[in-house]
Amino acid sequence: MIISNPHQIDVTYSLGVTPVEPMIPRKYTVFPGQHTSVPSIQIGIEFAYDHMQKERNEYLASFVFDKGFYSLTVYYYIGGHTSTDETITRYLHFLEQLPVILSSIYHADASFFEKHPLLMHCPIFIIADSPDLPFSTKKSIGSLYQYK
Repeated sequence: MIISNPHQIDVTYSLGVTPVEPMIPRKYTVFPGQHTSVPSIQIGIEFAYDHMQKERNEYLASFVFDKGFYSLTVYYYIGGHTSTDETITRYLHFLEQLPVILSSIYHADASFFEKHPLLMHCPIFIIADSPDLPFSTKKSIGSLYQYK
């Protein structure tokens, strides 16, 4: 998935979610464009597992409130492929596309962030899930306002 314009996004709100509520739980499933560079984002109280493909190319993100602090966690499945080269390619693609994915989430849900500006400054944690330990990572990458 190569996203050329994070401002151009197809957004769907699931049942129970509006452009400004709820704050928690709020989960984003970012789908790659099928035959285009325009991503599709489903915003809901659960991830859109029922729409995921076998290849697991989707990015998942959710706001979490833990120990008195908000954070945004982004998940991506890296491993389980046929070769180490393919796993490396997916991992590098994940890191390359991450800033654009975060910008896409911001633009897709701009009304929400206008109502809840505090969330623009909460830390972002990325989790790359892989059975290959070198690619299974969790780290902090700043705040959402840095990716507008």
